[in-house]
Amino acid sequence: MTVSGKITDALTGASLYGVNIIVKGTTKGVSSDLNGNYTINNVAPENTLLFSYISYSDQEIKIGLKNNINVLLKPAVDQLEEMVIIGYGTKKKRNLTGSIVSVNSKDIDQANVQDPISVLQGRAAGVQVTSSSGAPGGGMSIKVRGNSSLNSGNSPLYVVDGVPIEFNTLSSLNGSENFGLNPLADINPGDIESIEILKDAASTAIYGSRAANGVVMITTKRGLSGKAQVDLNITSGVSEIPRRLSVLNASQYRAVILDSYKNMDNPVVPNGIILDSLNPKNNGDVDWQKELLRIAPQYKVDLSIRGGSDDVKYAWSSSFLNQDGIILNSNYKRVTSRLNVDFKVSDKITFGQSISYTNGVNNRINAGGTENLSVIRELLVRPPIFAMYLPDGSYNGYQFGRRNPVGLAELATHLNKSNRITGNQYAEYDILEGLKFRTNLNLDYISMKEDEFIPSTLDYREGYNSGAVRAINNLTWGNETYLSFNTQLGDSHNLSALAGFSFQKWQYERVGLDGMFFSSDNIPTLNGAGTISNQEINITTEHSMLSYFGRFSYDYKGKYLFEANLRTDGSSRFGKDKRFGYFPSAAIAWRISDELFLENVTFLNDAKLRLSIGQTGNESIGDYTSQGEFAVGANYLDYSGAAPSVMPNSGLTWETTTQYNAGLDLSFWKNRVTFNADVYLKITEDLLYNVPIPRTTGFSYVTQNIGSIENKGVELSLSSKNLVGDFQWDTNFNISTNRNIVKDLPDNVLTNGFIQNGNYHILKEGEPIGTFYGWKFNGVYSRDEDNINQVTHGALGPQFKGGDPIWDDLNGDTIIDENDKQIIGDATPDFFGGITNNFSYKGLSLGVFFQFSYGNDIYSEINHQRNSVVRYNNLSTDALGRWRNQGDVTNFPKPISDDPLHSDSRIQSRWVEDGSYIKLKNVNIRYRFPNQMVNDWGFRKIEVYASALNLITWTHYTGFDPDVSSYNGLREGVDEGAYPQSRTIMLGLNIGF
Repeated sequence: MTVSGKITDALTGASLYGVNIIVKGTTKGVSSDLNGNYTINNVAPENTLLFSYISYSDQEIKIGLKNNINVLLKPAVDQLEEMVIIGYGTKKKRNLTGSIVSVNSKDIDQANVQDPISVLQGRAAGVQVTSSSGAPGGGMSIKVRGNSSLNSGNSPLYVVDGVPIEFNTLSSLNGSENFGLNPLADINPGDIESIEILKDAASTAIYGSRAANGVVMITTKRGLSGKAQVDLNITSGVSEIPRRLSVLNASQYRAVILDSYKNMDNPVVPNGIILDSLNPKNNGDVDWQKELLRIAPQYKVDLSIRGGSDDVKYAWSSSFLNQDGIILNSNYKRVTSRLNVDFKVSDKITFGQSISYTNGVNNRINAGGTENLSVIRELLVRPPIFAMYLPDGSYNGYQFGRRNPVGLAELATHLNKSNRITGNQYAEYDILEGLKFRTNLNLDYISMKEDEFIPSTLDYREGYNSGAVRAINNLTWGNETYLSFNTQLGDSHNLSALAGFSFQKWQYERVGLDGMFFSSDNIPTLNGAGTISNQEINITTEHSMLSYFGRFSYDYKGKYLFEANLRTDGSSRFGKDKRFGYFPSAAIAWRISDELFLENVTFLNDAKLRLSIGQTGNESIGDYTSQGEFAVGANYLDYSGAAPSVMPNSGLTWETTTQYNAGLDLSFWKNRVTFNADVYLKITEDLLYNVPIPRTTGFSYVTQNIGSIENKGVELSLSSKNLVGDFQWDTNFNISTNRNIVKDLPDNVLTNGFIQNGNYHILKEGEPIGTFYGWKFNGVYSRDEDNINQVTHGALGPQFKGGDPIWDDLNGDTIIDENDKQIIGDATPDFFGGITNNFSYKGLSLGVFFQFSYGNDIYSEINHQRNSVVRYNNLSTDALGRWRNQGDVTNFPKPISDDPLHSDSRIQSRWVEDGSYIKLKNVNIRYRFPNQMVNDWGFRKIEVYASALNLITWTHYTGFDPDVSSYNGLREGVDEGAYPQSRTIMLGLNIGF
């Protein structure tokens, strides 16, 4: 017989297209069309139809003698009944006692990015994601509720399908950049079902010492019962730089250089090369940005198959990505393949596995940093007068400390090849009803080879070339075994418990050498080097961890909920007396909406108050720091030797973060509006820090536990279904704020009351991490006589005159020196977040996503570089408004060659800019062809889409992009010329068979 009917939303009456209708117990099935209609042939009265649709409750209907079956599908209670991934298990969203935010596959598909971390930017409250590089496969920095450590790692723990994976970059040939590749770029976002971020201690304590900075849990797609579903997804697009920075042309540049010599106390004639426009080396007027930046294509093909039966379910996928960067000669190719299989051997025993393989080839560009091997720096500061090519057609190379950026991109080699295997095998046994045994064996193996070569054509020294090679193997493997128990006592009491242990081991090996004076630029391998060096980089390290963990949960009628966790971690990184750390947590929740005094509040569907407290730890120090380390190479005559390099400290122990969290979850108007709020306080104590000690000890530092850091903040999320029916509109909004303060530092680590943290930052009690420190720039003296206080450069230096910078004389002694340095900015935003609006009408949908950050400062070192005449740098067009004569009113000081006042070299507020921004981060428009039409063509679905990434940025920042950080870790908010972000337009086709 034949059965037909129509499927609609039980609340709104809207037609539902794409609903799966399966004859239960078979692989036979169809999908509803654009108007919600369906027809299924060759069925029998005894068959049962199963209707399933995402975000709706499944419904089963026995056919009987009915030829027409219309179905009203009920939405899940605003997804409160959805299962959320937590540590070592799942839990209904309505029963969560901790703070967890989730990003689903729909958000991931709409984001249309090439790595899973970019998906989180602006979509997860309390999660701050910053781009270290816009290069394909480039690094990302992620913080969950602020920085919790001084120098022992601030990245969260990543767990993929239950496997804790390596998330630190393994790249060791990074040129002048301060970061490596993004290790999570190995994961294809198309494979991901959901991403959960565990934020408070009630959620993260089950992972103990690795969870002080949160846990990011990535779950990939698994098999389904029923007919195999084949999906082919093809995307193709182009990228370009959203904006170029202003620079001087040849004539403007020569005028500035002439002024810089004229403004010297004892003027001299500039170097003749600058003035000699007839010399073929110097007769150019080159726009280096135009020559180096390009429109870059990319394409990606994803193929997946999901299916199975009640006993065997499988999901297989493969993907190929070929992505060119917007800088010449940069490219990233990635091949991934994943297989997830679950076998139900019997009613009690289940086996399964998840295994993935990734091959990545990254042709890198040495983009960032302040050295003259940085492509970004050179394209902005190399004088336009230097011609691109010499008369013989070769690149015009090194001149006056400036390299040819096009030559750097085209001729230098920075090649990274990697292979990664991540796997997990599990066995699960249902001992009794509600009691399960599970054991997992997991591994994460990365093999990486890096090659670097700088030919002599890029150097000023005859025959000088250099190269290096690194081969890296990193293996992480472990086992987790645990029992879980769930039961219900009567109609009111729900109990669950978990107890287990785990073991994990890390092994790292790096081999390589450096070479110089190769016999030919055409022989870049080390066998062609005249000098071999840096043998000490060859190392092998390992460490391990043994853990015990447990959890107990109880709820009474879903109204009063309690959960407690305890994890004990033992790490080989600490001395035997301090090896184990203990990390407990407890949480309670009260569903206020179930109380009698709210039963008449009809617009309120759910209200829950959450409170939690817990501790987590951090062990991110060197593998042998507590034991002490030796460095080889301390040779004597013909005998090899080793010398102590790290002072041992057997008393080292864990950093400990104590976190308090209060949360409120509300749902209104038949769950069309949901609101979540969290307030938290995090205090990290016993900070692991390299404390300087007198060099007479034979060491420069010793790692100790010192001081404390505090983070406190507020996170708000709001979701609403504004319109329902045929035309739908929903909104998701989140905003977060985090205040970070260094609470305590011992006096013995301070100099002048603070710790100098690199060139731009300090660590100081009462101030946040990310504090910039230097001289305050108050403008430019218009005339000599404007310096009424006769302020001098140093105690014995000259007075400042017209055209010189006005420095803030902090202590009022009329002397500008080290005592006038002060706090000049803060890299921490006041708040950040994002807002998404999704619109749909039948088969057409539109998603618009804005991301924002407000109140953060950026130290723009790249703007310093391109506004400094030191070593003949080119300047920005701001220099056209420079001071030239007495009485000029400007904020651009007079250029002075070999400036005796060191105006250019100071760390100063002139280069601190407002880094606030709003980005139209993503626009995605899709059309899904009507099911009836598609089925007639022999397909399950056909969808076409277009998306735009980084479409528009509104900001006052004058660099390439305000979403930038040239350093990972504590030295945040600095722009030294990172690889720029790109604007990308993509078209795609998704076909289902």
